[in-house]
Amino acid sequence: MVAERGHAVRELSNVVIVDSVVAGVGVSTLAAILARELNERGLKCVLVDADLQGGGLDVLLGVENEDGSRLGEISAPLGTIDGKALLRELPVWDGVPLLSCDPWKTENPQSWEVQACIRALSQVRSAVIVDVGQGNGLQDLTELRQAIRINVVEMTVLGLARAKANMQSQRNPSDSIGEHDVATQEREFFVGMQPRGTIRDHGVTATEEAAEYLDCDIAAVITADAKLCSELLEGLGLRKPNRANAKAIATLADLIQEALEEKSVNHGTRPA
Repeated sequence: MVAERGHAVRELSNVVIVDSVVAGVGVSTLAAILARELNERGLKCVLVDADLQGGGLDVLLGVENEDGSRLGEISAPLGTIDGKALLRELPVWDGVPLLSCDPWKTENPQSWEVQACIRALSQVRSAVIVDVGQGNGLQDLTELRQAIRINVVEMTVLGLARAKANMQSQRNPSDSIGEHDVATQEREFFVGMQPRGTIRDHGVTATEEAAEYLDCDIAAVITADAKLCSELLEGLGLRKPNRANAKAIATLADLIQEALEEKSVNHGTRPA
């Protein structure tokens, strides 16, 4: 498979980026659950692991032994990627094709190669859910700046401070606050993630306080799920979320569908 370099920039309107300013808050888990939720609603999704520093989404989901291509294996100096051919080469997790990144096995691709893969998959799937981790090594991907973005924020004082600093650094100095809000409010969502290990929510910031501090809405809050976390660490894969988190995921999926202009798909429900 061959990646294209120097392709003209165009909007990738059906790409959803999931990221966080800090590692270990559950970005990969959220991206996978969201992709599965949208897929079960009838929206054909593909999941891309573009966390070039961490990676290992296939391991997290328990499909590391499945045959198929990984991101580090798709590399070429010139040419284009055939999206349909790439899709056929991917392992499948719970009905969702997965392009994983395993940096301990293969050399990381160039950022423009990652972009070429995402672009190719966006042409053959209704939605491309991309786990970019902290986004290291992908800062120059101009196309991805136009994607729908999910910012995962840890609901602690330090987590919120880091998120706010990142928001300010990402904003174009030439844009006014109003211009930034109009351009991003329909395609950028903030998801609060409660930290693991707290007792009776001590140290967890309330949703209203977090929204006021960040000066933006918190679309959904994911609570800590000790059982799910334990099963992931044991290599048992990713089960369905508990009732509270399933509701939060459904709310987020509704917003993503609206941003994708997929209003014809039933919101909050799954095909019978």
